[in-house]
Amino acid sequence: MPNYKSRWDNYNFFFAYGILIPVFLVMLIFSDATAKEWLMVMFSLLGGITVLLLIIYFTTSYKIDGQYLRYSSFIFFGKIKIKNINKLEVGKTMYVGMKPAFARHGIIVRYNKYDEIYISPPDNNEFVEELLKINPEIEVVRA
Repeated sequence: MPNYKSRWDNYNFFFAYGILIPVFLVMLIFSDATAKEWLMVMFSLLGGITVLLLIIYFTTSYKIDGQYLRYSSFIFFGKIKIKNINKLEVGKTMYVGMKPAFARHGIIVRYNKYDEIYISPPDNNEFVEELLKINPEIEVVRA
């Protein structure tokens, strides 16, 4: 019953801070607050966001146990019956939808008729092989 942590990409920090720091700077320019007050608020918010990103990263994992693929990420968790998985798109990135993942170029798991989820295990190929051992009928599409 393998247990996998999510892979880490630095784009999470770059994306969060690349948007937030310019927003804070614009707010600072147009506000009546002193620079000291805004720096306190900015560092508090950035620190809080950093802690939240780290908590999400350390709680994101995937587990293959018998007939289910279980996923968890912070307060989101669920299970997918491996026999219901019909397609794996390996090496792709999904930008909308359910994403208990922390990296790009992961796996889009398509199951049931219209359901999909994006995951990013440490090694995509090893993860796919484990799923194929349980359900060899899964179609695998590699990018």
